[in-house]
Amino acid sequence: MAKKRAIALSGGGPVAGIEIGALKAFEEKKIEFDIYSCACVGSWVGCFYNSLPQEEDRIAALDRFFREQIFLPDDVYESFPINYKVFQMNYLHDYGKLMEKVVDFNTYRYLFLPQRMAEYGWNLLGNPPREMDALYYTISEGLALNPFMRFMAQLQYKVEKSGIAGLVSSQGFVDKFIDFDQLFKSDKIVYINAYDLSQKKMEIFINNREHAYNDIDADALMAGSSVLHYTENRTVDGKKNRYCEGAVIDTVNLDVLLNDHKDLDEIWVVKIADYKEVDPPKNLVESALVGVMLPFNTISDDDIKLFSYRLAEHNRKSKKKIKMVNIEMNYGKVNYHWNHANLDQGIKVGYEGTLKQINAYNNGQ
Repeated sequence: MAKKRAIALSGGGPVAGIEIGALKAFEEKKIEFDIYSCACVGSWVGCFYNSLPQEEDRIAALDRFFREQIFLPDDVYESFPINYKVFQMNYLHDYGKLMEKVVDFNTYRYLFLPQRMAEYGWNLLGNPPREMDALYYTISEGLALNPFMRFMAQLQYKVEKSGIAGLVSSQGFVDKFIDFDQLFKSDKIVYINAYDLSQKKMEIFINNREHAYNDIDADALMAGSSVLHYTENRTVDGKKNRYCEGAVIDTVNLDVLLNDHKDLDEIWVVKIADYKEVDPPKNLVESALVGVMLPFNTISDDDIKLFSYRLAEHNRKSKKKIKMVNIEMNYGKVNYHWNHANLDQGIKVGYEGTLKQINAYNNGQ
């Protein structure tokens, strides 16, 4: 009798190649999964993969999709390290919001602070800076009181936008590449998550209407990928509620498996980053990427550890024992850049790490 297996595809953006490589290894070894539980970029992998007919070369299609539609050529990325394919600027929308701020009376209400400026001048005359740290502080304090600098700071930080950019449009991009009708016809169950910032709760979406969750669609996929600070918070189905990626709270999305599928035999976990192997950032771009990714790394470790305790308790009480297989990768060989070289390296790392784990599994280790 075939084992009932689930796979968890974690969030981790630019190291999505690891999940593609892992799926490639599973296909080669003819290990199939009945359930896919996904978060953030893992949702893209899981949804796209299961929206393709099984007779198609799904790994090649997955590789091609991420290479052509998500990641950037190395030579382009080298001097323009911004993923303009995914994090798109809506220039007309941004200009409109900027103009709203410019004509808003409150923008100018506190621009001029004469009393603060007088206090600053007297303090500067009476106690001029004598050390470099004091000089830098004095310059910063002066700029903070300068009306022009205050005006520019508002235009940069206080325009009514929840993110630097938008995420690619649902209808213009997602529906073009992911066949949701085919996804719902799949005999595989796919879960994705998103965090409802308005209702302060995690929400689960699924491609199977027999379960009491909302349907996966393009908006849900976008909502579950809305990276705080980078992208504006998305809505789902035209509602007002604002979402961000569920990976900020549940990077691996494991709990839903035990809640809904206590008849599982195995859960395989593909965690795609490790905080212990993060290198110090060399520039502001790397700092921004690490700043987003590092919490996911630690959250996923905590999620897996906590879930292992819950699973152990379940196995102690139940006759049906569920085995968890946590796949270890050589994470130090990948980074957080959105270029083809990193995608290729991720696929290689995911493929080799998963093959090694499958061999250990087959040998009873």
